[in-house]
Amino acid sequence: MSINIGLALGGGGARGAAHIGVLQVLHEQGINFDHIAGTSAGSVIGAMYAYKQDPQWIEEQFRAFMASSDFKAMGTKRIQADLYPDSALGQMVKFVRNRIILVMSQQKSFIVKREKLEKAIGFLVPAKKFADLSIPLFVTSTDLQSGELIIHNQGNLIDALVLSCTIPGYVEATRRGEQVLVDGGVIDPVPVDILKEQGNYVLAVNITKNSISEMKKQNIYEIMVRSDMIKSQYLAKSKIEKADFVIHPDVGDLHWSRFDEFDTLLTNGRDAAIVSLNELKADMKRKNSIIYRWKQKLGLTR
Repeated sequence: MSINIGLALGGGGARGAAHIGVLQVLHEQGINFDHIAGTSAGSVIGAMYAYKQDPQWIEEQFRAFMASSDFKAMGTKRIQADLYPDSALGQMVKFVRNRIILVMSQQKSFIVKREKLEKAIGFLVPAKKFADLSIPLFVTSTDLQSGELIIHNQGNLIDALVLSCTIPGYVEATRRGEQVLVDGGVIDPVPVDILKEQGNYVLAVNITKNSISEMKKQNIYEIMVRSDMIKSQYLAKSKIEKADFVIHPDVGDLHWSRFDEFDTLLTNGRDAAIVSLNELKADMKRKNSIIYRWKQKLGLTR
């Protein structure tokens, strides 16, 4: 009897393109999954793979989406990090933008309406219900009222994906009764625990920023943003430590809105998977052995 393999795909917006590259290599190697769990971008790509199990189709679907009016309506280009942040003009634009954001934050709770995100995800994912998927999928969201993680694995798939991708402050939160639902990455940036509970060997793909640029300004806005980024990195680290194996594509410090870097991120995902292949296969073989399983029963393994 072979081990069950669970795939945990972390959140990261446009950095999710690296997930596609990883999946393409794993698929080419014949590595299959018994369960998938995804947060934010990882939930969408996980749903697409669970539906069709064809990562090449996922790439083509994303390219079609990025050329569509639905993608343009999301307005990600308006919030991309400045292309030339060290130039005088770049610094001026950033100065004005930061102050506009601070003023808007006093009066509004979102920038993009939920309906736009729902339309975008509907473009990417043909399946409408969890029951339409060929691999069991778990999708995460966060209730800001209770501070609890919400796990979705049945019913309306598109709705669950919208909730998981609702970036706080950018996309309109969903209010249901007492709940205020947003991105699952607030609590669980890489959903490893869910798959562990299913008795899986967990392979995680972490697309949290893996580098931090030099802090040149120390104003209120920059300090808040940087603090949140560091917190996210440490939270992701605490989650992936529970995985059996982790693939770390090089995503640098790219902002989640950088869809213009799709090709680079896709390639980096492929490269990371290729580099990890031999070690991954050896680890899966070792943990599928009778000796390891007996040690596991006796509590002699981690």
